[in-house]
Amino acid sequence: MKALWVRLWLLCRMRRGPEELPYSVSVLCLVLLLDMALGVGSQLPGHSAPLPVALAITLLAAGSDALVLWGLLRFKQRDARYVQSLTAIYGTDFLLGLLVLPLLGISLLLPEPGGWLALVVFAQMLVVGWGLGVRGFVYHRALDVGIFQGNMLSLTLFFLNIFMVAKLFPELLVRQ
Repeated sequence: MKALWVRLWLLCRMRRGPEELPYSVSVLCLVLLLDMALGVGSQLPGHSAPLPVALAITLLAAGSDALVLWGLLRFKQRDARYVQSLTAIYGTDFLLGLLVLPLLGISLLLPEPGGWLALVVFAQMLVVGWGLGVRGFVYHRALDVGIFQGNMLSLTLFFLNIFMVAKLFPELLVRQ
């Protein structure tokens, strides 16, 4: 198991590609469950979304990742890369989510908007940007496209997920 986390961390640092992960549906399921638990759990403490909404948002993101990757790999006739590439996406998302957890905790402890909160939000946005870059790297390696195309695909899918969440859950956009 340690070897998996080391490989995923190397992937987060863009030192290795998704092709070096094990081809295992059970590993994929484990990483997916961990990523989903972290995704739902990180939305609950700040009361940003009730449990059913947090679960729906996390399922929507995971499902869209899986569906889009499947469609693109199918289109490029690289179906055999699906399990490893999806494991890479969910696994790196989980590891980067673990990095954000202390920042979420700090943001809950800080008083209303101020200098320190802005710094914490900036740090969170840096991790989001890092995550988008890692996904772009995974798409680059899995789909055999340029790194720029992989990053643009990553950014497009990120905005597509935000758009879908905003359309399905407009109540989350209202400041309470």
